[in-house]
Amino acid sequence: NLLIVSCKEMILYETELCGQPALNTRIVGGEDAPPGSWPWQVSLHDYNHFCGGSLITDQWVLTAAHCVKGPAYLTVYLGREVQSGSNPNEVSRTVSRIIIHPDYNSPVFNNDIALLKMSEPVKFTSYISPICLAAFNSTFHSGLDSWVTGWGNIGFEAEPEQTGLVVGSSQCKCDYRAINEDVITDNMICAGFREGGKGTCQGDSGGPLVSKQGDRWIQAGIVSFAAGCSEPNLPTVYARVSQFENWIKSQINGNQPGFLTYVSNGTEDVHNSSCESPVVTSTINISEGQYLS
Repeated sequence: NLLIVSCKEMILYETELCGQPALNTRIVGGEDAPPGSWPWQVSLHDYNHFCGGSLITDQWVLTAAHCVKGPAYLTVYLGREVQSGSNPNEVSRTVSRIIIHPDYNSPVFNNDIALLKMSEPVKFTSYISPICLAAFNSTFHSGLDSWVTGWGNIGFEAEPEQTGLVVGSSQCKCDYRAINEDVITDNMICAGFREGGKGTCQGDSGGPLVSKQGDRWIQAGIVSFAAGCSEPNLPTVYARVSQFENWIKSQINGNQPGFLTYVSNGTEDVHNSSCESPVVTSTINISEGQYLS
C-alpha cells in the first residue's frame, strides 16, 4: 500500500509551472524574440528544421499530426534561439514514441494533432519550460490578441514572433468557402490579420498559438494549414487545443500538462449564417496539402 501511495504522489501536474516565461519582459509583434521569451517552443528536425512544437511536460511535446506522418527519426531541440549558429541554452532529445490522433484526416486536416514522448525528461530552466493548455470550456472570441512563434521561411537567424487576432468560426468558414466549403470544423481555430502580411509560413507547422490571461500564457491552437503565407482574408487555421483535453490526458503517463480555462469577452460569431465578406478568388486546393511545414 505504501508503494502505491508513493507512485500516485509522483504524478505531478504542470499547472503551477506552465505558461510563465522567466525572461519574457517584452512583446514586440513581428520581431525577433529575445532568448527565453517563449521557452516552450521546440524545433523538430529530421536532418533540418521542418516543424515546430510546444513543450507541455518535462517529457512530452505537442505538435501537428501532419508533421510526424513521414519522418522516422526525429530530434527535438529545446531552448533553441537560432537555426544556424550557437545555442548555448539548448538541449536535444530523440523521440521514443509518436502518438497521432486516431481520427486525424489528412485530406481535410481535421484532428491535426500529435504527441511526442522524448527519450528522457528535460530539466526546466529559464529557457526551457512548459506552456499551459486551453481547457475544454475555454473561449477565444473574435478579435482576441494572439501570438504565434516559429522559424518559418523568413530566415533562420532568430526565433520570430508574430501577433494576430483570433478570427470567429463563421467568419473563417466564410473566408475558406471558395476553396473548400466544409474545410473548417469545430476542431479548428483561426487567427490572422484581414489585410494579411503577418502570420505563419512554411516551417511553422506544429507550433503554438498562444494568448495571455493574467500572468499566464495559454496555448489555444497548433499551426495546421493556410492558403499561402499570410494572404489577405485567409487566416491561418490551427487545431483547437481545448477540443482535445481528454485525449491528451488519456495518452500521457507520468506528469500531466497544465490545463487552464481561458475566458475572453466578445462574440464568437458562430451563429452568423450569412457570409458578408467577398468571395476569395483562389486556385489553391486545400486537399492537395497546403501544409505549413
